[in-house]
Amino acid sequence: MATETRAGATRPGLPPSARATRVAPAGSGYLPSSVPHDLLAGVYAAHRRLLGLAATLDDETLARPSLLPGWTVGHVLTHLADDARGQADLVDTVAESSVTTRAPAAEPAPGRLISRSAAAGAGPSEAIRDDLATAIARLERSWDQTHVDVWRTGYGLTPGTGTDRRNEPVTLADLVFLRWREVEIHGIDLGLTDRGGPGWAGLPAPYVDAEWAWTTARLAERLPPGGSVLLAPGDRPSRAFGMGSHPAIVGAPTVETLRWLLGRLPGPATPREWPALRPWE
Repeated sequence: MATETRAGATRPGLPPSARATRVAPAGSGYLPSSVPHDLLAGVYAAHRRLLGLAATLDDETLARPSLLPGWTVGHVLTHLADDARGQADLVDTVAESSVTTRAPAAEPAPGRLISRSAAAGAGPSEAIRDDLATAIARLERSWDQTHVDVWRTGYGLTPGTGTDRRNEPVTLADLVFLRWREVEIHGIDLGLTDRGGPGWAGLPAPYVDAEWAWTTARLAERLPPGGSVLLAPGDRPSRAFGMGSHPAIVGAPTVETLRWLLGRLPGPATPREWPALRPWE
């Protein structure tokens, strides 16, 4: 777990990958911090689940098609390793210079799976597993060594997307969330429920809450011009977005709505009255 000591300082005890990820609840004795302990706990736990699943996969399984068109299971795992390396580079750079540019793999869209993943993802299972474990360990080590002052003021700049968010500043805590998203959503994209892999129904509740807050905050700009939508999941308060006077009502539960918002709900399963959203890119 991330420390509040200066970068590079040693700390006794287990390495980050082996430490407990429980976070003290708000209440008596709770001390607010610039370090996003709740997000780090979520992504550390997601990493453990991902590595546990990857350890069970053989060459044949890694060569299986994933749920992302044109990508095998091995390709997706290699992409997740690449993203971890990119995040570690960014955290280390921010610690040194206070600002950098986010690698363009933040959003979980199939088109953003980078080309190196396509080549490296065809390797033997042991190499892919080791690559993933090494990349995750490096990222967690970078987080663990990041000083609280860097967590408080460090930030990155988005490289720009189809929603015109070029050079939008994002905090290190934002980037931790985006890494959590990568692991949770691409874990589902592996398509390995028959091997004990994750599905939409198994998304952790803290991640669902964080994803809902992040994604809905950016929903209005993805709507058609003059359009509006009312999200009415039933398991949390309804919210309206957009400028139109006759909003389309999306009455699906939270997780099903997130599938739609994240571009993971198949076209035939999407009700015709739901608006067409601008893509992430």
